Amino acid sequence: MSAICSRALLHPKWCSSLQFVRFRKVVVQKPAQPHYRKALVLKVCTPEYVDPKEGMSLADLCEKPLEISLREEQKETRYERFLAKEVLNWFNNSNMIAFYHVNPIPGGDRQKARITFKRDNMHMKQYGRKVMKMALQNTKYEAVLHLFTSHNYIVFSPETQVAKLLKISKKIPQLILMTAVVDGKLLSLNELIEYSKVPNIQTAQAGLVAVLNSGAVQLNQNLVHHQQTLVANLQKHIEMQQDENSNKDD
Repeated sequence: MSAICSRALLHPKWCSSLQFVRFRKVVVQKPAQPHYRKALVLKVCTPEYVDPKEGMSLADLCEKPLEISLREEQKETRYERFLAKEVLNWFNNSNMIAFYHVNPIPGGDRQKARITFKRDNMHMKQYGRKVMKMALQNTKYEAVLHLFTSHNYIVFSPETQVAKLLKISKKIPQLILMTAVVDGKLLSLNELIEYSKVPNIQTAQAGLVAVLNSGAVQLNQNLVHHQQTLVANLQKHIEMQQDENSNKDD
């Protein structure tokens, strides 16, 4: 009881509170210079990083060629060799190969483009420059490697469908048709437009076959007409002789 009373009597009723107020406004953009000793410690503790671009020329400082050279120095992988064989197989077994430059396109529009080409038996593919170089170098298609300097799509078709290709290209503005290989020949965009105006080769072949067939039938009739007439006359003469012989016997 005495301890409780002593604590209660000795406990102060009022406690003074302290609040520190800065005399000057803090300038964040231009802070005050630290003290000499603090500055010395900060200088000693500052890490030093070696600049990898130190001493390089302006041409070497361009990041894009550096990235390309470093990427090309990498070794070939089995997956890349597999893709290269697939690319070469597509090129060898396609009668029409179209090359597109790709502007930024959403994933949904890209899938719609694939479906649109697929409906007309066309296949839209995308491969990197390294894979294309592995597949087409030292082949007859090596000239198209100059097209692969940015994002590109390739459309393969086992049939020659230039008119359908141009029609689909107009519906997809993000895909810009640059050129195409048709029946083993590299054609520009203007040449493709002129090629699409030419009548379908299958229709022309069918018309030629019909003309040749009708001419052959007419020629055959003209050649055998006299023979058939002679045979008919001889057959008639034989029948007349048989009738005369039968009358004599009677």
